[in-house]
Amino acid sequence: MADDLHLNPLTGNQEFNRLIAEFSELRDAESSESVRQRIWERFGAEGAVFISDMASFSSTSRKIGVCHFLKLIHRARQIIAPLIASNNGLLLKCDADNCYAFFESTDDAVRASFDINAELFRHNDEFGLTEQIYLSVGIDYGRVLLIGDMEFFGDPVNTASKLGEDLAIKAETLVTKRAMEHSTLKIPEMAERMVARISDIEIKYVRLPMTEIERTELE
Repeated sequence: MADDLHLNPLTGNQEFNRLIAEFSELRDAESSESVRQRIWERFGAEGAVFISDMASFSSTSRKIGVCHFLKLIHRARQIIAPLIASNNGLLLKCDADNCYAFFESTDDAVRASFDINAELFRHNDEFGLTEQIYLSVGIDYGRVLLIGDMEFFGDPVNTASKLGEDLAIKAETLVTKRAMEHSTLKIPEMAERMVARISDIEIKYVRLPMTEIERTELE
């Protein structure tokens, strides 16, 4: 990982944008490949991509109002941010009801997802149904372009987004097969092994409901 970029994310973002602009202007294959390699050498990182989504965002916003849901988003972020950090993760950004984080290990990403929802469960006990918060999480592993502590790009980002936003239901984590291949966690025997095809891309993943039983088994 390019650690120096975390110290000055603005500089890293400017450099990345400059290289992408240079790459977009090139026409010959040799020069394009040279710049592409420079981009990956400077910003390439390998690890776990974590993308969370708040369940029922659209339907709840329509029924109760967007201000109510913005309140829930604010509460959720106060819980998510410190637990990502305590599990050795880097919270890159929160966009509406989604949060995007990078971890060096799958194990830390999965543990973070369970810790976050466990804390949300505890908070939910204090509120009525319309005030309760649940997350769905998608996790993948692989090479990404990590732009300081601001942004990332790559196939694992796309896959984790599909899992967290489109396929996962509330209070569960979906972890790709390739992410689990980089994990030391024991997957419960009853965990479902699934295959999905989205936009002509086949995604193999494990469905992990966020309950205390599974959380204990994963430790």
